[in-house]
Amino acid sequence: MEHLDLSTNLFAGEVPASVARLTALKSLLLDTNRFTGAYPAAEISKLAALERLTLANNAFAPATLPPEFAKLTKLNDLWMSNMNLTGEIPEAFSSLRELTLLRMSSNRLTGAIPAWMFRHAKLQYLYLFGNGLSGELPRSVMAVNLIELDLSVNHLTGEIPEAFGDLKNLTLMFLYENQLTGSIPAWVFQHGKLEHLCLDENSFSGDLPREITAVNLILLNLSRNQLTGEIPQSLGNLKNLKRLFLQNNRFTGTLR
Repeated sequence: MEHLDLSTNLFAGEVPASVARLTALKSLLLDTNRFTGAYPAAEISKLAALERLTLANNAFAPATLPPEFAKLTKLNDLWMSNMNLTGEIPEAFSSLRELTLLRMSSNRLTGAIPAWMFRHAKLQYLYLFGNGLSGELPRSVMAVNLIELDLSVNHLTGEIPEAFGDLKNLTLMFLYENQLTGSIPAWVFQHGKLEHLCLDENSFSGDLPREITAVNLILLNLSRNQLTGEIPQSLGNLKNLKRLFLQNNRFTGTLR
């Protein structure tokens, strides 16, 4: 058997350790059930052919991310959201170089976002929202194929790195509900592919650039920051913009 999909059912109890016998598995989808207890991390890590592993949306016992999963070097899709994960993201996971989709949202992960996440050239979708991650965003970026990045609802500090401007393929960037500071980099408002940008509920300051040319923006949320100055008239040139949120800032001037 190469593919086992038991997702979105009402299975309960523990995931049996006998899953390790299915050595030819390329995909193991167990998400969105009622599994409890400890999942058999050591046994799953023996499934060396795995390319997709989904354990999300189960009531597993609180546990740290298993370093053993670093052996699953063929994984391109790892979904471990909403499953009571705690602790830091292991450095050992840097061996998962085939990942294109990584989802670990709605857990209790702590510590800094590892620098390796922004070095993986194949990574396209990274979702870490709703954790307790802290520290500054990595300054070096080589994951230039990122399409969607959601790090919202954490405790991140510092500024948006200028190097993030190299993420030319981004269509979605959500950094809302953190503790980010400084001015919003000009490249954000000049990005050619961004469609959904949410930077609300941070402590960004300074004026917005006069020329905003991110013409593909559909959603722009800059609310609940400390932004100042006038609202640029160039916002009116964003013909695709459907939703704009600027409330709870310190903007001045007159509306035109």
